[in-house]
Amino acid sequence: MSEDTVAIDARALDGAAAYKLISGAVTPRPIAWVSSLNDDGSVNLAPFSSFVFLTYDPPKIGISIGPGVARLKHTLRNIEARREFVVNSVSEPQLQAMAETSGHYPLGVSKAIAANIALAPAPHVAVPRVRESDIALECLLERVVPLEDRDAHRFVIGRVIAFVVKEAVLRGDRIDPHVYRPVGRIGGPLYAMPGEIRHASPSRLIAET
Repeated sequence: MSEDTVAIDARALDGAAAYKLISGAVTPRPIAWVSSLNDDGSVNLAPFSSFVFLTYDPPKIGISIGPGVARLKHTLRNIEARREFVVNSVSEPQLQAMAETSGHYPLGVSKAIAANIALAPAPHVAVPRVRESDIALECLLERVVPLEDRDAHRFVIGRVIAFVVKEAVLRGDRIDPHVYRPVGRIGGPLYAMPGEIRHASPSRLIAET
């Protein structure tokens, strides 16, 4: 091993120590600002940065939600009960509002109302979207997969049935990355703003055999 590296045995770390390293290494992470409906119809809104797109035909996304089996996060309870949710994008103008919704609120309290966040109807699901978000993904629950970790995280797989996109960030059939500028989570209260966009591609293509 090189003298300028340190090998840290992840198997010997507790959860807090492992979190500091993995959240600092896998960064910046896109934010899924998830809106869902509570049992009484009030709107829950919570951000998750363990978020990825999985497939595109059909389009599916995945979100890791936890911790706790006995005290499932409100978002997970709502998604399992209603089987639909909306993933809203977070750009710089929404950053502080998003941070406000990451706190704990009693079940039944609308985080959107508490944080003074404007909502708008979603065309295909009963769950509303965040009005100021550039992009909203309307999703139906496909499955919830237990990740079998100590904190009992669940991996929520959703099928995107509609993309609600502001015209300002749309160029033909693509999202314009020069206009759409989502923030990324680094760790703790730290977030990264989009910087310079560069192009890179293979210098030559090798045919598959």
